[in-house]
Amino acid sequence: YNSFVLAFYTMTYQTCIGHVFADRSLIPLMSLIFGITAVIACPLFESIVIFFNNRITALLLYILAIISYYLVFLTFPSAATYAESDDPTSLQPTKGLILLIAVLLALTDSGFNIQANSAIGLLFQSDSEIGFMLLNSVMSVGTATVFFLCSYISLYALLALFGRFFVP
Repeated sequence: YNSFVLAFYTMTYQTCIGHVFADRSLIPLMSLIFGITAVIACPLFESIVIFFNNRITALLLYILAIISYYLVFLTFPSAATYAESDDPTSLQPTKGLILLIAVLLALTDSGFNIQANSAIGLLFQSDSEIGFMLLNSVMSVGTATVFFLCSYISLYALLALFGRFFVP
C-alpha cells in the first residue's frame, strides 16, 4: 500500500494539480506541506499508539485515507492524470483544498509507514536487514506499477483501485 501512495502523491497528484491549475507554483508548496506534515505526524502517531493501540491507529489512518481519496475524487476531473481538463467537478479546486488533501495524504503515508516498519521489525527480529530489504523491494515494484498505470488509466479508476484493493 505504501508504495502505491508514494507513487500517487509523487506523480499522479502533482500531475493532476498541474493539469487543473495554470500556476505551477502550487506543486512545490504542496510538496513542502506534505514533507512538514509527515515529519510532524511521526511523534503524533507515536503518542496515539501509546495512549490507545495499533488497531485504533490503523482505523484512524484508514478513515483519513478514505477521506483524502474521496476529496481527490470530488476535486479533480477523471482525465486530470493525463491531460488538461475543464470537466466540471463536484468541488471547486482551490489552493486550500489542494493543501488539505496533501496534509491528509501525508498523515496516512507516514502513519502506514510507521505501521509497516514496526511490523517488519517484529517479524524479522533476528534478521531485520532481510525484512527491510524485502519491504523496499516490494515498495519499488508497487511504485513502478503505479507509475506505469497512471499514464493509461483515469484518475477515478486509480482511486477505485486504491479504495477497493489497497487501503489496508
